[in-house]
Amino acid sequence: MENNHTDKDIILAQWLNGDISAEEAAKHLSRDEFMKYQQILGEVDSWTPGLENSILDLNQILKTKKEGKVVQMTTWKYISVAAAIVLAIFAGPRLYDFITTVSYETAYGETEIIDLPDGTSKLYLSANSKIRWKKRDWKNGKRILNLEGKAYIEVPEKGGFDVITAEGTVSVLGTRFTVYQMEQALHAVCYEGRVKATATKGESVELSKGESSLFLDGLWSAKQFFDLAYPQWIQGHLAFDNAPLKQVLDELVNNYGIKIEVGGINLSRRFTGSIPRDNLDQSLQIIFPTLGIAYRLDDKTLYLSE
Repeated sequence: MENNHTDKDIILAQWLNGDISAEEAAKHLSRDEFMKYQQILGEVDSWTPGLENSILDLNQILKTKKEGKVVQMTTWKYISVAAAIVLAIFAGPRLYDFITTVSYETAYGETEIIDLPDGTSKLYLSANSKIRWKKRDWKNGKRILNLEGKAYIEVPEKGGFDVITAEGTVSVLGTRFTVYQMEQALHAVCYEGRVKATATKGESVELSKGESSLFLDGLWSAKQFFDLAYPQWIQGHLAFDNAPLKQVLDELVNNYGIKIEVGGINLSRRFTGSIPRDNLDQSLQIIFPTLGIAYRLDDKTLYLSE
């Protein structure tokens, strides 16, 4: 029953948003429901609130409708009508997008494997990351994801596939790759096939199997080469190859949920090595002595100094 209500809400949203005609909406609603929604929405168009009212009063709208036959409504129908009125006046397209948007989010130190809507692609969502998509963006050959954080994605079928982040977009054709969006940085890694990464404020770079590049400070880095078949982070380790310290610290925050006070250290220095995803003390011992950086962990805050 609940799914039936949700389907009707989506039909209402599409009707109010102009995506389908009233005739098409009527096919999915009973005659009484359709006439009731049409009448109430007509009353909304002609209803004018008093100057003293700034909040929508559903009861006031219903009291001002023209005299006619009174039809009793079940509770869920009343709620659906109220939702439709608010949708018509305030939400419209935004509520429709909300209803038809799918999202997943991981906590600090958590990862999740997600089967994507095309039935063949798979996504590994890294710690402290979020992925979402609109159902309409997976139709007619389109496949579009919005990513905050890091994800490894396997796309076996050819066709359009775009991963959009705040820092840029990675487009692929049948491949396996990692996208890592950080504040003012974007890291693209190609494990198979070919990808094109385009920074929001910069040029594009094309990567083939075994190549990666980092967009930082307005430029794509020279391509880095590797021979790994899969990213190590989905197997329990975090690997870095000449990575800026900023990226290393970001991974520590995402995987261990700590706060970092960097002091005056140089965040552009580079680190190469591998650390575990489940042992913070060991990770700190591997990273900072190598770079000549002193560190102190106090509760959940990491303090760094030269």
